[in-house]
Amino acid sequence: MSVATLSAPPARSALFPPPAVPLHFADGDHYEWPATGDVWVRTAGEWRPKPNDGSGYLTDEEVRGLLHAAVTRWDVGQRFVPAVPGDILPGWRILALPPVCDVAQYVLDHQGAGLVPLRELVARHDEDGAYDVPGVISGSAMTDVLTMIVAEHSRTQVSYDKAAGRVYVRYQRPSDFGPWQEALPSFVTCLHVFVFAASPAEA
Repeated sequence: MSVATLSAPPARSALFPPPAVPLHFADGDHYEWPATGDVWVRTAGEWRPKPNDGSGYLTDEEVRGLLHAAVTRWDVGQRFVPAVPGDILPGWRILALPPVCDVAQYVLDHQGAGLVPLRELVARHDEDGAYDVPGVISGSAMTDVLTMIVAEHSRTQVSYDKAAGRVYVRYQRPSDFGPWQEALPSFVTCLHVFVFAASPAEA
């Protein structure tokens, strides 16, 4: 076994199913089966396997149905991963947003896993506590979180992408590095994405 293999962090199974079925999808979104390594990426409105083996594609309706089944059956073997935005956040810059609908919370994993549901990230540090983190919160709760982030963090950018059904929040927080690591940046850039959740009737 190589040193690289020994030093690689072990793959960790998800504790929770996808938090919700997104109300809308956007190009760059992923639909994944981590246990098998299957990944489908939405491009030009269609979901194709990555790498593309020519086996065909899935429609938004098919992926929506698969995710709905995963949510209702508590299937932790599937997951939805929103596309990570570029340097410029999609949509319109906003300071606040009236409660629109229920949302699932995703945050940027600084260990390289992209966007992950908030409760999965919490579970890495406190598995029992993660069960108290809701997979979906109300629109008014989202507004409260937005208000708190804007008030407590620096360099905050908030945007609303109506077509994708998402609110993006990028901000900086002090890093967790100690004084012996002064050469490293003193702030970490964070990304919080609220994905509008479809109601059960729409899933």
